[in-house]
Amino acid sequence: MKRTDVRHRRPILGALILLAAVGAAGATTPDALFEQGNAAYEAGRYDEAVEAYTHVLAYGVQDPRAHYNLANAQFKAGRLGPAILQYERALRLAPGDDDIRDNLEFARRLIRDRVEDSPVPYPIAAARGLLDAMPVGLVTGLLLSFYWVGVGALGALCLVRREAIRRGLGYGALGALLIAVVAAGALAWKVHDIEADHAIVMRDRADVLSGPAEDNTVLFTVHEGTRLEVRNRRDGWIQVSLPNALSGWIAAATVEPV
Repeated sequence: MKRTDVRHRRPILGALILLAAVGAAGATTPDALFEQGNAAYEAGRYDEAVEAYTHVLAYGVQDPRAHYNLANAQFKAGRLGPAILQYERALRLAPGDDDIRDNLEFARRLIRDRVEDSPVPYPIAAARGLLDAMPVGLVTGLLLSFYWVGVGALGALCLVRREAIRRGLGYGALGALLIAVVAAGALAWKVHDIEADHAIVMRDRADVLSGPAEDNTVLFTVHEGTRLEVRNRRDGWIQVSLPNALSGWIAAATVEPV
């Protein structure tokens, strides 16, 4: 069925944020604020929900559900840029969460700038999608597991005399070490993707210039919700690029870092 709306989550944050830094007596806890946001969202009071979820995050909470529900409330309130920003932040915390990924893609379809990555063959695109959904810890575990299996098979190879067994151990070691090399490359790619600096356009439109000053030439224009990769920063300006290799300088006030 075609998606026509975002999916929202009701469960409380629970033990992940219990009693986080409450000051004066009677002060509201993050759990209570989260429930207030849920109640406001379900009643259609989206601005109130945004305020409640924002206060939850102000406690220093780093839970994907808080960012996710805030994103949904921002989306319902008609704020595409802030919604996409919070979906991106939620996805960084929970890269394997299908609901977050689906809602982010749903929101991205509404962006005026439809900038696609360079075309890649289907098998590579499918592998990239699978890798995106895998947590870093899982990729690391695969790398270490196959590495030690390969090393162990090589060690056993030195102790075995029967040719058939030696051949099997050799093929096993080669296969395991090749998979470990692939896993190492995948891990490097994921770490780079996580550490890469990105920003979301928060204004209805923003010009990207040829240099970090207002009197430079306008190269192209981006719109609310567009995801940019940050290359450099200088005096209130950010050098950014798009997946299609277009790049330039944009006023820092027009974007928000992921």
